[in-house]
Amino acid sequence: MTFLAIALSMALAAAGPVQQEPAGRGRGRGTPPQPQQKQGVEYFTGTWTFAWTGRESPVTAGPRKGTTVFTSAAGTNVLQIRTEGTIEDNNASFTESGTAEWDAAKKTLAFKETLANGTTLSGVGDWSSPLAVRYESQPARAGTQNVRIRRTYSILSAQSFSVSEEISIDGGPFQRLGNGVFQKK
Repeated sequence: MTFLAIALSMALAAAGPVQQEPAGRGRGRGTPPQPQQKQGVEYFTGTWTFAWTGRESPVTAGPRKGTTVFTSAAGTNVLQIRTEGTIEDNNASFTESGTAEWDAAKKTLAFKETLANGTTLSGVGDWSSPLAVRYESQPARAGTQNVRIRRTYSILSAQSFSVSEEISIDGGPFQRLGNGVFQKK
């Protein structure tokens, strides 16, 4: 070892251990940590108001607003879902219902829904990331067409989530359908 290397080693030893800043936090310019909500039925349980913006399709009449209530029976991982609202264009009312079952081991939500037009959707949402649920339905019949729906539920905070929705009609490519913002009452 050279004299310079020995001197440097002694100086570093005398200075003590080097303190490292947390990853992503360089000199106060880092980003704050993402909010993460506990995954499970507890997150959704309650009453949420929403505004949904999007186009008309085989599964929806277009822009709408309303209230969705998620009810959980004590001690179960199943949510009952009931949505009531109005369609923006004609102020007509609509009702939708369904269930969502949480599987903690797989970190999934299995949805079964009956939409306002009578279409029944079922599928599984992957909630392995605490920031979002990624859902895709099984093929379903809506009028004369076969449809599949994809949704991303972005978990924004304890009081808010958003939904982005896409649709595939008769096996075609998925196209943007709309998005909704939900606020807890």
